[in-house]
Amino acid sequence: MASRAKTLRASAAAFVLALGLAGQARGAEPLDAYKAYLAAASKATAPDALFPFISSEYKSMLQQAPKEEVAKMLKMGIAKQGLSDLKVTSQKVEGNKAILELTGKLADGRASSGKATLVKEGGDWKLDEDAWATPTK
Repeated sequence: MASRAKTLRASAAAFVLALGLAGQARGAEPLDAYKAYLAAASKATAPDALFPFISSEYKSMLQQAPKEEVAKMLKMGIAKQGLSDLKVTSQKVEGNKAILELTGKLADGRASSGKATLVKEGGDWKLDEDAWATPTK
């Protein structure tokens, strides 16, 4: 019983943290919302942790994908590689859609470039898709 209570407290704490981070993205610029997503993704062990930061379409895709593939994505994602020095090289916002072209550094110092598409849902920017070019060592 004590183990169950401990698990429930940990789950509740993670949920509160996710809501707090999602609140930081409310009304924020697309880059701020993307940074909030990266912060959540760097700690995520289950797709539910990403739901406050991603579009409804992306969420649906994660929910329908094979669990093994989602686990692999969470483990290998760009956020897990310690992305820092995030800079926007181009930003295009048209209505409820924003496309960011970005550069950053991985934890091992290698430069990387990427593109993130965000959509505005319920007044908040949500990640819809991102892709990063990870250079070889």
